[in-house]
Formats: sequence, C-alpha cells, structure tokens
Amino acid sequence: MTTEFSWQEVKKTVFKIPLYQVIIGVLTAVFFWLFQGQAAAGSAMAGAVISALGSLTFAFIVAWPFSPDQAMVGKMVKGEILKFIVIGALFYVAITQFSFQLMALLIGFIITLLAFWVALLTSFK
Repeated sequence: MTTEFSWQEVKKTVFKIPLYQVIIGVLTAVFFWLFQGQAAAGSAMAGAVISALGSLTFAFIVAWPFSPDQAMVGKMVKGEILKFIVIGALFYVAITQFSFQLMALLIGFIITLLAFWVALLTSFK
C-alpha cells in the first residue's frame, strides 16, 4: 500500500537534509581534528559542505517554484543532474585550488552523502 505525502512534507524534508548534513559534517570534522589535526578537520568539513551544497541544489530544484504543478519525477531527475554538476564543479575547485587532504575530503563527503540517503529512506515511511 502506498502512502501519499503532502507537498509541505516533501519540501520540509528536502530542506532539512542539508542542515543535517552540515551537523554531521561538523561532527566528522571534530573527529578528524581530535585524531589528525586541523588540516584534516578542514578537509573533512569541506567535503561535508560540498555534499550539503549539492543537496541544497537538489532541494531548490525540487521545491521551486514551490508548487506541485510540474511532474515530481521530472523535477527530481533535473535536481539530481544539477546536483551532480554542482558537486563535480565544487570537487574540481577543492582539489585544484586548495590544499585539502584528499582522504579527509572524501570521507567528509561520503559520510554526509550517506546521511542524505538515510534521511530520505527514513523520512518517507
């Protein structure tokens, strides 16, 4: 049996996820700071911010113009495509323009990306 979700529930959830990702990113950065130092913590936080900005891009595409008039599937596909473009561009800038520790950057990104999927799976039961 499928449950219908209100448009307000969907909007609230997709905008809460980037906030949760930043919180998890801060916790990850604290972990790295305690065990590997300030450079690793900054790198992990940068990875978390990349993930959160990708999720925020997805949220704006799905929720804009804040009406359920358009087909939701089409908006989600467009949101995912733009999310990947934003993430790719941010990773390019992070790797080429800054001296982040690659492993910490990737771990910060992966942990918060997993949080995105767990939040989506648990939000719409």
